[in-house]
Amino acid sequence: MTSRTLPLSLIAVSALLFATAASAPATAAGAPTDTRTSITVNCLLGEGSNDNQIILPGDTLTVTLLNCDAWTVEDLDVSGTLEDPAGGLSDSWIVVGTPADFEVNGSSNILLTEPDDLLPEIDIDVRVASAAPTPTGSLGLTTRVAMPVVIPTFEINVPADPYLGAPGPTTDLGGLSDCSIEDGYHPYQALPISISTAGDFTFRVIDVTPVDEDLQWGQPYVPSQDFFLAVYTQFDPANPEANLVNCNDDRNENRIFVINDGVTFISDDQTPEFAAALEPGDYTLVLTTYRTSSSSEWAAGEFSSWSGVSDFSWDPQPMSGLFELWGPVGSIAANDDQATAPELAATGEDTTVSAGIAGLGLLTALAGGALLLGRRRATRRS
Repeated sequence: MTSRTLPLSLIAVSALLFATAASAPATAAGAPTDTRTSITVNCLLGEGSNDNQIILPGDTLTVTLLNCDAWTVEDLDVSGTLEDPAGGLSDSWIVVGTPADFEVNGSSNILLTEPDDLLPEIDIDVRVASAAPTPTGSLGLTTRVAMPVVIPTFEINVPADPYLGAPGPTTDLGGLSDCSIEDGYHPYQALPISISTAGDFTFRVIDVTPVDEDLQWGQPYVPSQDFFLAVYTQFDPANPEANLVNCNDDRNENRIFVINDGVTFISDDQTPEFAAALEPGDYTLVLTTYRTSSSSEWAAGEFSSWSGVSDFSWDPQPMSGLFELWGPVGSIAANDDQATAPELAATGEDTTVSAGIAGLGLLTALAGGALLLGRRRATRRS
C-alpha cells in the first residue's frame, strides 16, 4: 500500500542532543546521583515510588545506606550474593554505622527492617535483565524520538464526565487487542518512514528518558514509562483510528536488554513492540502515551482528571524514546525531510552517544517525540 507521508507542517526538524536535559537520571529518594550499579537508600525517606533495581548480567550493585543504624538487612530469596559492610558474605546482618555500603551480585529480594517496626519496611527487588530476542531481518533504522513539553494531541473518545475516577475507560485502537489505550487526549509526535521492499517488520522502543522507575529503585514517577506506538499508512490526528496498520502498548518481555551500536539499553514490559507486514510505500510512525493528558495538562505535569493515574504529577520536562525498525535488508529509507537523532546513553552509567540510522549515513535530528505515560505498579494493567 502506498500513501503520502505526514505533512511537513507537523514535523519540526532540529539538532537534538538531550544529553543534558533528558538523559540525566531522575532524582531518587535521597540519592540524586543513583545509577544502574550504585544506589543510595535513606531509611528515613523510605522506599520511594518503586522497589525495582535492574542490573545487567555480571553487574554488581553497590548499595549505600543512610540513617539505617540498627536496621536489619536481609536477602529474602537468597538467589544473589550479598557482601555486608564488614566484607563477609551474609544473607542477613544489622547495620552498624552510617553510611554503610554493601554489594549485591545477582538477583536478590533485599528487605530492610527497622528494629521497633515504627517505620515501614524498605524493599529492594534486584533483578538481572535478559537478552531481548533478535527480530527477523536486519536493523534498518534507529532514532530517538523526542517529546517536548509543548506538544500537540489527538483525541480518542474523550469522556463527557471529567470526574469518572480511576481506572479510566479504554479503547482498543482499531479494534486490536494489543492496542488498548486510555480514552481522552494523547500528546504525540510523528515520524515518516519509507519502505522499498515488502516484508515483515518489527517496530520497538528499547530505551526511554527520564529513567524508568520500574528499572531503577526509588526514581520518581514520570510519564516516560508507558509509551504507545502505532504505524499508519497515513496519520490523521482528527481520526486516529483511520489508516491504522498496527500498534502496541506493552511488549511481552519484561526486563530485557538490547545492544545497539555498542551501547546497552534496558527496558521493561511497558515499552511497546509489534510486528507488521508492510508493502512498499510511505508510512507514519506515531509515538504517544497510553494514559491521557491534554497539551495544557502535559505542560503542567498532570494527567486528565479521569485517568487511572490522575493523582500522579511530574515536573514538566523533555522525554524521549529510542526506536528501532527491523526488516528486510535495504528495505527501510529515511524520508528526506525526516532524520534521526543521536542516541542517548543507556540507562545507568554509560555516557556513550551513538549514531542514529544504521546503514543510512543520515545524522539529522527529529524533534518529534512521544508521550510516555507511566503508571505505578499498583495501577498497572495485567
